[in-house]
Amino acid sequence: MKTLLASLLFISGGLAMASDPSMEIVTYRCDRVRTLDSGRHQRDASEYVEMTLEHAQGQDTGLVKARIHIAAASKDMTFKECARTLKDGSNFSDWFASECRGLGSHDATPYTIEPFLVGAYAGISPLVSQDGYAMREVLTKIGASLGTGTPERTFVIYANRKPLYEFFCFERKTAAGQQ
Repeated sequence: MKTLLASLLFISGGLAMASDPSMEIVTYRCDRVRTLDSGRHQRDASEYVEMTLEHAQGQDTGLVKARIHIAAASKDMTFKECARTLKDGSNFSDWFASECRGLGSHDATPYTIEPFLVGAYAGISPLVSQDGYAMREVLTKIGASLGTGTPERTFVIYANRKPLYEFFCFERKTAAGQQ
């Protein structure tokens, strides 16, 4: 029932999902983490990503739905195209399970963005707790310094091959502990 409802939720949001019982939909709230000039980190909940991912047999499928709220855009944004990251030996493919491109407004209406966001793309990490994840130790230390604990995932927006925004993501649960 959970998968069926989740599939219907994705279909209504514009992403058609297969109703395979091995699929699971997971929703995250991701708050921005800034690195200050002093090297310390600061959580900024005024900029955030609300993200829904599909998993099949414990793996990301690359189907992502994201609402991105940042001050550099006139309205909430999203990425139109997401897919599993191709494992090509690059750092990016080691750090991220999925990548997204085609930044546009979440409601598909005109918008303005700061020029530095032109051509932006995003990486979504695998589960940080996953054995062998390259960034696990660093993210655990940052999470401890913020008092949030280790993020479950990260969502990072890049432009010109440089990270511009990093978000720490934690799974959202309903009051009953369900998705």
